[in-house]
Parts: sequence; structure tokens; C-alpha cells
Amino acid sequence: MSKNSLKNAKLLCVILISCLVFPCGCAKKNADAKKDIIAYVNKDPIYESDLKREIALRGKLDPSFKLTPDTEREQLDLIINRKLIVQAAMEKGLSRQERFINTIRSFWEQTLIRDFIDFKKKELQDYVFVTDDDVKKYYNDLSQKVTFKVLKTRNKRDLDEAYKKYLKDKDTSKWQIIGPVGYEDVSGGVLAGAFEMNKGEVKKLEDLPIYYLVEMAEKEKVEIEPLENLRPEIEKRVFAMKESRLLEDWLLEKKNRSRIKINKDFQNQ
Repeated sequence: MSKNSLKNAKLLCVILISCLVFPCGCAKKNADAKKDIIAYVNKDPIYESDLKREIALRGKLDPSFKLTPDTEREQLDLIINRKLIVQAAMEKGLSRQERFINTIRSFWEQTLIRDFIDFKKKELQDYVFVTDDDVKKYYNDLSQKVTFKVLKTRNKRDLDEAYKKYLKDKDTSKWQIIGPVGYEDVSGGVLAGAFEMNKGEVKKLEDLPIYYLVEMAEKEKVEIEPLENLRPEIEKRVFAMKESRLLEDWLLEKKNRSRIKINKDFQNQ
């Protein structure tokens, strides 16, 4: 699979990279550490010290990283996702052991998550296929460069208010500008759903827990190789994208059926 194909597997990349680079640090805590708990995932606690350690490690590895309420919540979401996948892997019997010494716990979780992702991908194979229309659509998207204006928020009510304001004054001057970008630059993210918009069109999108307003600011054609030259690689990329979307859908359903409780004091920080 090419590098661009891997970009399409959004869920797999986010979960695995965060596990391999930012260890979860899920060692058992004593009773005095209960005050350090900021969330629960099906009764499995998440500690503030774990979150702070991940943020510190990410800051060292990514100098451009800036700590904001949004990026802090994104790191917490990654921990929640990892716990959900580990719990699902345990339920499937991929590991028969539940107790591990602290020094190997993180490595075990990384391995278990990889095994579970492989398990789910095999389970989903019968549901993933690539049609000729899929290939043509992807090729058409590849032949364009676009520029977006984007407004994002975690609050749906704020997004609805911003949309009403936009309809009234058409002002996007304070929205973030993204681009020019090609389809493969955004195919693993929420903006892929906006790539075929017409110039000047505005659309609401969501990639929970984030809500987006997106305007297609500019759009232009670019020259690429003939379709038949690119078809084999495009088929691989489309397959990876569909596989990733099914994994995302599974994880979202798992979240919706799980008991996730975030400490109100942490939410209000």
C-alpha cells in the first residue's frame, strides 16, 4: 500500500500512531489517585497524569503542537478510543490475560490493538468492494486543487448560530483558510466530504466531536496521468478509504453503546 493509501486509513493511523508514539500509561493507581481521575470508559478510569504525560510527549515530538482546550480534548479522545478498542479486543478473546506487570502493560496494549484492527479488517472484507464509478470519482477528484475556508467548533449550537450569521452577511473573513490542496491531502479527513462542492458553496460537516462550516473558496483543474495508468493504485486507495470508514463507523457505534463519563471539573477547565 502506498503512503497516500495509508493516509486514507484515518482511524488506523490515528489509533496506532498515538499508541506507538504516546504510550497510554494505564498502570494501576492506588486509592489516593482517585482524585486524579478525569474520565471513565465503561468503568475503566482515565487519569489526568496520563493525559499530561501524552501532551508533554507530543510537545517534544511535534514542535508545532500548541496546547489549547481543543488539542487537549483531542488527546483525551485518543485515550478513550484506545480503551474502547482494547476492551473490544478483550471481549473477542484476543487475549486471555487481564493482569500484566506495569512495565509490559503499554506494549501489550499496542500489540492487542494492532491484532484487533487486523481482526476487524478481515471481518469487514466481505463488505468492502470497489466499483468503476468509485474509481472514476476518485480520479476526477485527483484532477482538482481547491481552497477551503473553514470554521470549526465543538458546540453544535454555536455552529448553527455561525451558519445563520453567514446566511445574513456572507462574511467568512475570520474563517481558517486551507489550501490550495489536492484530494489526497484531505481524503482521510472531514474535508473529503466537501471536495466536490461548487465554488462559493457552504456546507455543514461533522467529524464528532467537531462540527464544521466549510466554504469552497477556489477550485481549479490540474493535469494528471491518464486514468488507466492510475487505476490499480486508485483501486487500492479507494479500498483503504472504505475500509477506514467502516472502522470509524464501528468505533462510533462502540462509543455510543459505551458508558463514557468525563469529569465536569476537567470539562470546565
